[in-house]
Order: sequence, then structure tokens, then C-alpha cells
Amino acid sequence: MAVSAPKKYKFNYQINQELCMSCAACELECRDGGIYIDDTVHYNINLDSCTRCGRCYRACPTGAIVRVPNP
Repeated sequence: MAVSAPKKYKFNYQINQELCMSCAACELECRDGGIYIDDTVHYNINLDSCTRCGRCYRACPTGAIVRVPNP
């Protein structure tokens, strides 16, 4: 039985820490557990569990979440 490779997405989401005001809107919108608070007490996106649905991107009131092309 062959092991399937992880899904290759065309883009990823990233959080610009300078724009993030830690309001938790992204975390509340995420249905996949993709948003977490890292060791530096900033919100971040776990790309392993992120499904690239865009809910966090649309929920962010400051535009801190950006969509970046995946190489």
C-alpha cells in the first residue's frame, strides 16, 4: 500500500505580527485548529492543519493575515 504525499497547496496564509492586534477573530473562525499561539505569545498558522479555506483571512479586521504563493 503506497503512502500518499501531503497535499500541495498553491498558496499559504501567514500572519503579519506587526499588524496583528491579537483579537482572536482568526482563531474563532478556524474550524481546523490551524491557528495557535506560539512561544512568543503571537498568533500563528499551523500549515499542517490549515486547509486554506480563507475564513481567518476574511475574519481579520486589520488585514494581518496575508495570502502568499507557495513555491
